[in-house]
Amino acid sequence: MSLKKRITLTICSIIILLLLLLSGIIYKKSASILNDEAEVYMLSQLERAKENIDLRINITKLETENLALNDNVIAFLEGKINAIKMNDILLREINIKNQNGNYYKDLFILNNDGKILATCMAEAVNLDLSNREYFIKAKKTGKTVTSDILIARSDGSLIVNTISPVRNSKGIISGYAGIAIKAEYFSKIANKLKLGKKGYYSIIDSNNRILVHPNRELIAKKSIFDVTYEMLEETKNQKNFVIKKKSITNGVKEFQIYKFMNSNRWILIAILPEYEMYEKSMLLLSYVLLIGTVGIILAVVLGSYISNKISQPIIAITNYLDNATKSNLLIKQSIAESVKSFKEEGRKFIRESEEIKINSNDEIGNLRKALKNLKEYFIHLISMFELESENLVKYSKELSSTVENISFRTAKFIFTLSHDLKTSITLIKGYAKGLKSGIIEDEKIKDEFLDGIIKSAEDIERITCDILDNAYEAKCVPNLRRENVNAKEFIKELFENTKQYVINSNRNFKGNWNCSEGYFYIDKTKIKRAWNNLINNAVKYSKENSVVKIFINEEENRVVFEVIDEGKGIKKEEISKIFDMFYRGEKNKEKGYGLGLFITKSIIKAHNSNIFVESEIGKGTKFWFYLDKYSNKYA
Repeated sequence: MSLKKRITLTICSIIILLLLLLSGIIYKKSASILNDEAEVYMLSQLERAKENIDLRINITKLETENLALNDNVIAFLEGKINAIKMNDILLREINIKNQNGNYYKDLFILNNDGKILATCMAEAVNLDLSNREYFIKAKKTGKTVTSDILIARSDGSLIVNTISPVRNSKGIISGYAGIAIKAEYFSKIANKLKLGKKGYYSIIDSNNRILVHPNRELIAKKSIFDVTYEMLEETKNQKNFVIKKKSITNGVKEFQIYKFMNSNRWILIAILPEYEMYEKSMLLLSYVLLIGTVGIILAVVLGSYISNKISQPIIAITNYLDNATKSNLLIKQSIAESVKSFKEEGRKFIRESEEIKINSNDEIGNLRKALKNLKEYFIHLISMFELESENLVKYSKELSSTVENISFRTAKFIFTLSHDLKTSITLIKGYAKGLKSGIIEDEKIKDEFLDGIIKSAEDIERITCDILDNAYEAKCVPNLRRENVNAKEFIKELFENTKQYVINSNRNFKGNWNCSEGYFYIDKTKIKRAWNNLINNAVKYSKENSVVKIFINEEENRVVFEVIDEGKGIKKEEISKIFDMFYRGEKNKEKGYGLGLFITKSIIKAHNSNIFVESEIGKGTKFWFYLDKYSNKYA
C-alpha cells in the first residue's frame, strides 16, 4: 500500500471514529434530555388534569354544603315545608345549574335513616341509601363525602354522589343534602386535556373501578390497569403518590404514570404509547445519522486532501534521499576508482620516471574534507529542523493554552450574564404569578410585588444596556471621532467630576492637577469612558473610608493621568491578564463581566498611548496613562 493511501486511510479512520463517538454521545445525552422532557410533560399534564378534577369535586362539595345550609332544606327537614314544594325548589335549582352544562343528575334530601325524602327525579323518591358506603361514612364522620362511581338505582345511569349533613338551629343533624353528578362529566374534563397524539387519561376509584376512560364501555367496570389493592393500601398516606411503569395494552407498549388525587383518593392515570414518547429522540437519531453520514463523506474527502498535502513533501524528501543515496554510491564508486587509478598511475609513473612524484594523498584528502563538510552540513540542517520543530511545538502549546483561557473566560462571562438575567426574570415571573393567582388581596403586598417587578425589569434593562454599550465599544474603539479639546478645561472638568463621585461613594479623596494652556486631539467621549472605568474600579475594589488618590499633571509635552486606591490589590501573575477580554480574577466576588479594562486599554492604545499598572496585595493598585498635549490646535 502506498504512503498516500496509508495516510488517507489513517486520517479517515480517525475522523470517522471521532464522528461516530461524538454522534453517539450527542444522541445519548440529547435522547435522555428529550425523554426526560417527555416524562416531565406527562407529569405536568397529569398534575393539570388532577387539579381540574379535584377542583370540580371540591366545587361539588361546596355546592352540596351550600345546599345543606339552605333555609328551605332546613325548614323541610323540620316539617315546615312539604315534599312537593321542596321538589319544586330542587328542580328549579338543578335547572339553573345545568344552564352551563348538563352535568347535574339530581339534587336530593335524605333523612337520618338514609331514605330520599325530596328529589328532582320522581323515580328516586323513597330510595334507601342507608347501606351505601359514602352515606355510612358521612353519618359516622358528620362531614361532606363524595362517593366512588355508582349505578343509580332510579334509572341505572352512572353517577357520583356527594352528600353533606344538614344541621338544625340547635346544631343537631336532621338529615342530609346530596348532589348527583353524571360520571361522564369527569371523562369530558380528562378528554379535553391533550396528551400527545394517542395518549389519554383514566381515573380509577377507591374500589378499583374505572371512572374515566375513552372507551365508555369500560366505565364502572373493574380496572384493566395493573393497580392492586395492596398498592393502594401502601400509598394511602402519601400526599404526592406517583408511580411510573411500562405496560403492554393490545400489543402496544405504553408508558404509564399513576398519581393519587387529593380530593377523594382516586387514582389518576396518564397513558402514552412508548413509541410516541420516544418519537423526538428517534427523529433526533435520524438527524444524527444523516449528519454523521455527511460527516463521513466529508471526512473521506478531507482525509484525501490532507493526505495528498502531507504525502507530497514526504514523497519529495524520499525521492531526494534516494537520489542522495545513489549519488553517495556513485561518489564512493568514483573514489574507489580514483584511488585505484591513482595507485596504478603511481606505479606506472614510478616505473617510468623517478623524477615525477604523484601526491595522491592531497586529492583524496580534499575529497574526504568535502565529504566531511557535506556531512556537517546535513547535521546542521537536522539540528535546525529539530530546533524549528521544538519552537513549533512550544508555540502550539502556548496557542492552545491561550485558546483554552479565552474559552474559559468567555464561558464564565456567559454564565455570569445568564445568572444575572435569570435571577431577575425568575423574580418577575414569581411576582406576576402571585398577582395573577388572585390570592393576594392586601394592596400593600400588591404594591410590593409590582415594585419588585419594576426593579427586576430595571435590573435587566441596566444589564442589557451595560453589555450592549461595552460590546459596542469593544468592537468600535478604533473608529475614533477626534477633535481639538482645550486641555486645561477638560482636565478641570474631569478632576471635579471625579472628586465628587469619590466623595459620594463614602471614600476619602486626595489629589491635585496642573496643566498649562494647550490642546488634546482626542475622542473626548471615549477618554471619559476609559477614565470612568478606572475610577469605578478604584471605588469598587476599595473599602469605605479608604483613600482614593487622583493626580493629573503635565510632564513635558504630555499629561499623565493617575488613579491610586487602597484596595485589595492584584496578584503579580494576574497583572498581565487583567486587560484581556472577559478576564476576571479567580477570587473576584464583585459583579462584572471582564470588559472594562479591556475597553479602557483599547481606547488608550487607539490614542497612540499606553496604560500602566502597579499593585501590591493588601495595599492597593495604581493605574496611569498619558495623553500628548499640543500648544496649538492639531491640524
